[in-house]
Amino acid sequence: MTRDQIFPRLIGCLLFVLAALASAPAVFAQSNNGDTDAVVVSPLSLVPVEDLNFGNLIPGATGGTAVISPAGGRTVTGSVVAAGGTVSNAEFQGYGTRNRYVYISTASSSYRLNRVGGGANMRLRSLTLQADNLTPVNFPGLFRIASTNVITLRIGGTLDVRANQQAGVYQGSFPITMNYY
Repeated sequence: MTRDQIFPRLIGCLLFVLAALASAPAVFAQSNNGDTDAVVVSPLSLVPVEDLNFGNLIPGATGGTAVISPAGGRTVTGSVVAAGGTVSNAEFQGYGTRNRYVYISTASSSYRLNRVGGGANMRLRSLTLQADNLTPVNFPGLFRIASTNVITLRIGGTLDVRANQQAGVYQGSFPITMNYY
């Protein structure tokens, strides 16, 4: 065979191999499943959207407070120093019908946050409420629903930080009850 005969056959062979490789399935292909969630909520219910979070705090020699407003702003008093971290007001949402009444209440005026791992606690008190789509009525905690729509409750509070409070993560909970009339 001459060079003129070998060269076209070599090119043809290389094109065949290239076409075979391009059409072959990927050797390292993997598949997996993704997760998805949906929660269908009935009318006249209340669901949590965001947790009340005071962020990172540095206690001082005399103690003080950290306050989260219903709008989500944080202030500190005494020798407490705000040190970044995630800060948020608590948020709940419900759905109501126009002109119905709702009574919003909590179980107590203060709640305990316990240190993960034990050994210390802090007190959460003075919960404050800001509500969308609710009109206050002349009775504490009673509101009229302004329109048939989503009701949003934003809650802030005051955290008492002791002098030289033990370092760690503190967790607790507070119940919110919404009675529809």
